[in-house]
Amino acid sequence: MALIRKEYGRDYFENILHRESPDSSRNQSRLREILSRKQSGKLLEIGCGKGEFLRLAKRHFDVEGIEISKYAKSSIDDYLGERVKQIDIEGECPLLCQYDVIVAFNVLEHLTQPGKVIEKIFHGLQNGGLVIGSVPHNAGAIGRVYTALTNLFDKTHSSTYPPNRWQALFVNAGFRNIQIFGEIILGRSIIQYVKNRLWRYLSFNMMFLCEK
Repeated sequence: MALIRKEYGRDYFENILHRESPDSSRNQSRLREILSRKQSGKLLEIGCGKGEFLRLAKRHFDVEGIEISKYAKSSIDDYLGERVKQIDIEGECPLLCQYDVIVAFNVLEHLTQPGKVIEKIFHGLQNGGLVIGSVPHNAGAIGRVYTALTNLFDKTHSSTYPPNRWQALFVNAGFRNIQIFGEIILGRSIIQYVKNRLWRYLSFNMMFLCEK
């Protein structure tokens, strides 16, 4: 499989840097963050890939997914079926005010106009709804190196912004109680969250968690 990823085909999702299981440490940590605030309801994942996180989340939530890749969508039809739609979130894809949780893990950096999608996410949530996700942490020595490496190997990246720019986009969209913290990658599917001020210096990814 190719190491350089240029499009969302098989090489992208079967890449050695991308493989993950539904019960991985990373997915378990993501779900725990959500369950600490929402225990049930309707959950949408934007950029759900091959559906690993959705398979875990559906134990607690009524799940749906949006995925741009035809290959990824065909890979999950057997166990998620019509719950996942092949859609480009930057296209004509209005989100109705119906979701309790929207997740977007390492998705926004792939978009050419992430601010517009963040506004779309805001309108897709019910009042009190939650958005959680991650982007490369393009700040600090570790974060800048990590972002440069991911941009080198993943040519689909378009918007690897610094944290203050991401925060401004969430504020401008209308979100409140914006929490930003760090994700340290310890293995292919093992992570540690850092929620004290050291996250800015140690983190590979920036996590965001906001309320409508």
